[in-house]
Amino acid sequence: MKIILSGIEYVGTTTIANLLKEWKVKTTGTPFYDNNLHDHMKIPHTSGHPDDTTPEEQQQILNLSPKLKEMYHRYHMYYHLHHYFQRDDLTVGFHIEEAVLARRYFGYGLNDETFDRENVVFDRIEDRIKQITSDPIITVHMKADVSVIEERMKVLKDNPEHSNSPLIKKDIKSVMNDYKHFVYKSNIGPKVEVDTTVDTPEETLNKVVELIKPHLSKEDLNNQ
Repeated sequence: MKIILSGIEYVGTTTIANLLKEWKVKTTGTPFYDNNLHDHMKIPHTSGHPDDTTPEEQQQILNLSPKLKEMYHRYHMYYHLHHYFQRDDLTVGFHIEEAVLARRYFGYGLNDETFDRENVVFDRIEDRIKQITSDPIITVHMKADVSVIEERMKVLKDNPEHSNSPLIKKDIKSVMNDYKHFVYKSNIGPKVEVDTTVDTPEETLNKVVELIKPHLSKEDLNNQ
């Protein structure tokens, strides 16, 4: 069971990832690999391994030049490809999120650069995944109304998990379109879509589970 949850900040990707992590243990009796989820693609905020980046560490990352930010995240993504050798993986955003944020906010991965995220690195990441595993990688595209993202941003922007977020209100619609573009561009497996505008996290989880079931492997189904 290999899943990427992708969508704009404040749409609920991390919340649903944590609920999916719990759901998998309860439903199949086995956790995702190492009982982890990977939520590291929002420069400079990373979660886990072994803990969140501190404010001081986040500032150090922000102080890097675009060239060094690009290297940091390209190496980071190639490291995380190793997880696809395992039976299970649960990742937030991965190369989809990195491409969106790099090009819009962090000044690298632009068209015609050596490590262009639109035309070079994105495809290399996906080609390598397909070399590593024949399992379906299910991409869950999460979305919500712009007004809902605006309200959540107003309420949650000072929470630690959104520290140093580059997202600004006027960009919300454009950033949502960027995510849609890269989800559509991806060809590593089936894609499903869920809207979090009105549903509770638990209701969203139930919808995600029903949407991914047709795409689970025989091994996944045999363990339910």
